[in-house]
Amino acid sequence: MKNNHKLLIAFFSVVLVILAACGNSVDEPDTESDDNAAAHSDDNADEQEDTSQETEADSSEDIFSKQEEEKKDNPSEEPLEEYEPSEADVVFNDNVLKNKDTLENFIEVAGENGENNESEIKVVKDEGEKGVLIYDLKSRYDEDADQGWIDVFPDLSYYRTSENEGQDVFNNARQQCGYMEKDEIQGFYKLYECRTHWEYHLIPMVDADE
Repeated sequence: MKNNHKLLIAFFSVVLVILAACGNSVDEPDTESDDNAAAHSDDNADEQEDTSQETEADSSEDIFSKQEEEKKDNPSEEPLEEYEPSEADVVFNDNVLKNKDTLENFIEVAGENGENNESEIKVVKDEGEKGVLIYDLKSRYDEDADQGWIDVFPDLSYYRTSENEGQDVFNNARQQCGYMEKDEIQGFYKLYECRTHWEYHLIPMVDADE
């Protein structure tokens, strides 16, 4: 009986030793697994950060490229060519009129006011940062209709229309007007009986540049 008791004690001691050994072997892999998981997490974070930086860089490049393309496509970004008036041009600039006599002599003989007349002038209207509007005025006489006309050729080569400004219909194409006069009440040199306008304010009446 005593021998059986000793055997049981010895058996249980062996079992306890085995269990203790198994417990230690199970815990150790958990520590290694945690370390591996932490290292993997750090690697993912680094990869995500690199990807984020690359995405931001690509986005910045795309924005810059679009801005450059818009500048190329938008003619308003390009500087206007400067127009150099000739000595004979009628020029309105800074509320001063150059060659006023040339303009008023033309008014007296052009279109319906004249007879068999073929005179012509160039009117240059300075619009500041927008550039200049140019009008070639040519008087002619139509024998078949027994009628005098003033042909107006608008030139927008040196003018830029702003985004919120609608282009004047008068300047879209060649005009044919009946005559030209000074409107003392409104203070304008005006063209009358034109193709798109019954009357058109060409330039203000101001002091001449002596």
